[in-house]
Amino acid sequence: MSLHYLTDVSRSAGRRPAPAPAHLDGFQLDAMFILDWLETGWRAVRSQPLLWLGTWFVCAAFAVACKRVPLLRPAIVLLAPLVVGTLMIAQERVRIGRPARLRDMLGTVAQHAYALLTIGLASATLIVVGYVLSAVVVDATVLKSFVTSGVHHLSITYGGADLHGTVATLVALPIFTVALAAAWFAPALVVLRDAGPLDAMASSLHGAVRNWRTTLIYVVAVADAVLLARQIPLLITSLALMPPMLLSIYGGYRDLFASSASTAA
Repeated sequence: MSLHYLTDVSRSAGRRPAPAPAHLDGFQLDAMFILDWLETGWRAVRSQPLLWLGTWFVCAAFAVACKRVPLLRPAIVLLAPLVVGTLMIAQERVRIGRPARLRDMLGTVAQHAYALLTIGLASATLIVVGYVLSAVVVDATVLKSFVTSGVHHLSITYGGADLHGTVATLVALPIFTVALAAAWFAPALVVLRDAGPLDAMASSLHGAVRNWRTTLIYVVAVADAVLLARQIPLLITSLALMPPMLLSIYGGYRDLFASSASTAA
């Protein structure tokens, strides 16, 4: 799929430019912003508990299915913007005091389906690039060890499968971080601001970079979950990490983008 197609989708899916992100400065610790965002999300959970419990159950079940069937893993990246977009609509409606029905949320998401899928596709492309680069770097390290010390030295230098996975993760982590940051607020900007997908991803990445100290907290949490994947079951990791991440996206969007959009309007 070419960039020309993605650009066309971006133009047709939303003509409004995404608002510039705000910079969250002040006397608060960066973690305090996340606590505020979690509180905003918790209000939405209390308003529509069945929606959120159902979402967490489906996501956890899908994570377990992906563990057993690796071919399903790319679907996580492709479908995540659809799920996040639905939750963004739900939280926006709760904020204005008019909770939306599931049919209304799905209808709105359907209107932006191509844009949301484009976000997933672009994120998946970045992740594939990260995997390729990590494989190239790690394999080059193995080849160098083989040439200089012989095949018998591989187990000493390389450390086996666990170290292999750790090195690959650390090499790919910067690219994965860019993919996650670009997709983080993009669904909210698409469904709530009618922005194009590529414009929304650029604004989301801009907001994450501009507020890098807060972003770093999420990066460390995700990196730890990936590095500890062999020791901690995927279901436990999903149940521990997924709810706070989903709960905090809308609050972050409001702080970074909603105020600046209102001022521009």
